[in-house]
Amino acid sequence: MSSGRPRATSQATIAEAATELFLEQGYAETTVADITRRAGVSRSSFFNYFGSKSAILWAGLDEGIAAGVTALQQGAPVGSALRRVVDELQPDALALGILHGAAMGIADDLAEERAIRTGMLARALADHYLAAGETQLASDVRGAREAGAVLAAVWAWAVSGPPRSPLGDLVDEAFTLADLDR
Repeated sequence: MSSGRPRATSQATIAEAATELFLEQGYAETTVADITRRAGVSRSSFFNYFGSKSAILWAGLDEGIAAGVTALQQGAPVGSALRRVVDELQPDALALGILHGAAMGIADDLAEERAIRTGMLARALADHYLAAGETQLASDVRGAREAGAVLAAVWAWAVSGPPRSPLGDLVDEAFTLADLDR
């Protein structure tokens, strides 16, 4: 084995190292340099996977939102498109961040970022309903209600801690509570 050769890297390895550090020393006190050192990767490897430190927390959900929005734009039924948002979500850095937000010092940041993602999903849903002939008001209200239900299910799933209920079950419950037609 040659010395100096970097060990295999992955998004999950970097996220795991970051999450450990966020728990140990807090989010604000953790630098990208700390994360790369813990993960045993270069700074450029870090940025191949993540655009920023905060992206570590949101990568999985952002991918899910993108998949759901794409499905919606391709004509998938709304319920199916919304399930795609959470289908691949794992109990990763975001779930740990939500569960331990106070200890990591990120509770306020999580709330802000949650609102951004709820808004992104709500806008895509509202656009879908508007294109289907609903009024702007009806489209906006439906989009906000449905996006809110999905994000509320993600939060409930994360704070439940291990062993977690299946996320799909919580999405179904959130849809029922929000009286959503799927």
